Amino acid sequence: MNIEYYEIFEKELKAGLKKQAAVSVKKFVDSFRNHDEVTNWVWSYLPNLEKNRHNCIRHEIFIHLVYPTLKEGFEVDDYNSTLWLGKLIQNVYQTKGVFEELGSLVDMDFYRKCYEIDSLNPEGRALLLGSILNWLSHCEHEWPAGILYGMDSATAEQCKEIRKEAKFALSIADENKDGRFIMLFLEKLNQYEERLNKLNQSDS
Repeated sequence: MNIEYYEIFEKELKAGLKKQAAVSVKKFVDSFRNHDEVTNWVWSYLPNLEKNRHNCIRHEIFIHLVYPTLKEGFEVDDYNSTLWLGKLIQNVYQTKGVFEELGSLVDMDFYRKCYEIDSLNPEGRALLLGSILNWLSHCEHEWPAGILYGMDSATAEQCKEIRKEAKFALSIADENKDGRFIMLFLEKLNQYEERLNKLNQSDS
């Protein structure tokens, strides 16, 4: 591995020299001699990485170096590999074939797997909670018109799934910080379910 190519790439990128940067990053990727070199560099790089405004890392670095390393760890339930796939979900979405190759998982799924591997790890718990809270916020963002599941109004069956997620989030949330939001959300969900029940009764 020739780290000088990476340093040159970073300088060219900051200077707006896109074509030169593309050449330098390819040289850097091609300079790795073996699997161990790639793995060691990736795990030294990730804690200090700089993501762009789209929350992604450079495509060539992701697809040739980072992703193979994380995929290898993910397949044997390695906690950190799974966690980083969640953190780099935008790269997963934007790299052709990778989303499907990983089982069409979203960030919440990766963080949930982390929770299953080690439920006490504070970073994984916080990221899982944050992703569930974001999802619940989406579910309620058209309230009082209704509760969403995806882009459509939630069905009675989907309300059960939403409630299950909300109650799980409540079990790992800080009572003062996020607990109140979840409790208020559950009240809205109750009201919405009552509406659905009335509609179903009137239709029958």
